[in-house]
Amino acid sequence: MQILRDSLIQIVSQHSEDDEALLKEVECLVQSKGERVLPILLHLFTHLEFDDRESKQIWEDILQNHRNLNSTLGREVKLITSICDYFLSIRKSFTNPKVVELQLFEEANHNSKCDIMTGLHNRGYFTDALTGEVSRSKRQHSEFSLIFFDLDNFKAVNDQYGHLAGDMVLTRLAGMVKKEKRMEDTAARFGGEEILLLLAGTNKVNALVKADRIRQRIEALQFNYKGNKFHVTVSGGIASFPTDGQTGKDLIDAADRAMYRAKSAGKNQIALFSQDKRQYMRVDFHGPVKVQRLGKTKPVTAFKARSKDLSMAGMLFETDKKLEIGSRVQLEVPLNHPKNPLIIVGTVVRLETLDHKKWDAGISFLQMEVDHRNAIHSFFSQFQIEPLAISASSA
Repeated sequence: MQILRDSLIQIVSQHSEDDEALLKEVECLVQSKGERVLPILLHLFTHLEFDDRESKQIWEDILQNHRNLNSTLGREVKLITSICDYFLSIRKSFTNPKVVELQLFEEANHNSKCDIMTGLHNRGYFTDALTGEVSRSKRQHSEFSLIFFDLDNFKAVNDQYGHLAGDMVLTRLAGMVKKEKRMEDTAARFGGEEILLLLAGTNKVNALVKADRIRQRIEALQFNYKGNKFHVTVSGGIASFPTDGQTGKDLIDAADRAMYRAKSAGKNQIALFSQDKRQYMRVDFHGPVKVQRLGKTKPVTAFKARSKDLSMAGMLFETDKKLEIGSRVQLEVPLNHPKNPLIIVGTVVRLETLDHKKWDAGISFLQMEVDHRNAIHSFFSQFQIEPLAISASSA
């Protein structure tokens, strides 16, 4: 939407003295982008909200009013005059309109929504956008996710190098987040060193992939302030609608709590929100498993790893192969007999470094045959526990 709005501002500014050229440009934009252009155009001129269908009729009425005024007055009437006349005299949406230069208004409007230093949206705008996304997702029965980033040890950066160095760090962090976000996502500086990213239509696993990619890229950045070179890291928390909250406030609180879990676990990592500590009971399960990366264009040889624990929802194993967060793997789990292993497909949702050559990998199961699920259930029954009766966990 912002890209279309910027395009319309450019058209209006470029053809401020030529209504005919302006109307041709608008018509071309409507033909290429659809009628969703019209509500944005009307909002640009009037700051009033209309849906696509209503906007089409209003725009046609404005053009007819423009032609009528030209004919009645016997001279060229500016389009903006016709728009003002329409909303004052015909539709009567205006009572006391104020004349203001478009560019000045847009600058003031932008400043009211944005954090001046980072260029991200501010807290007020983000809160409104989040409320709107909750409403939209409820109507469409869709999901979205929220990432809560917080710089690690930011006070130490300010204390050691000064607040201008801290501002530089925040600005570059904001630039990294803006580079990673899609057009439909919303990023904001929520306060201090906190940056929030709303990912429209994104589930928790994909949000984790995005968050960890941003975390890694920030970790790789080198800062240079007055000859002082240093690095920073971020911790992040993720909450998703509708599982983790039904309101914007609840989701922000959930993501914030997950972020503090990441901090308490050692910083420079991403944590998923959960209501309780475990969703599925995990039991110790030590033994060899075969792991094969999926999604590669060429066949990839399976490698051996050593499992540590197992649940109905996932597995933790130790490996000397570094996997990527969000990557898909196929596991061969010799639960009952090594010649008849369970074949399970899962996603890597956690990766913890043990040393330079070994990692703990947490896998969330995606696909599992019914008989394999029953086999795991039977395995749990040996411990006289009901695996599905224990509640909420996260990576």
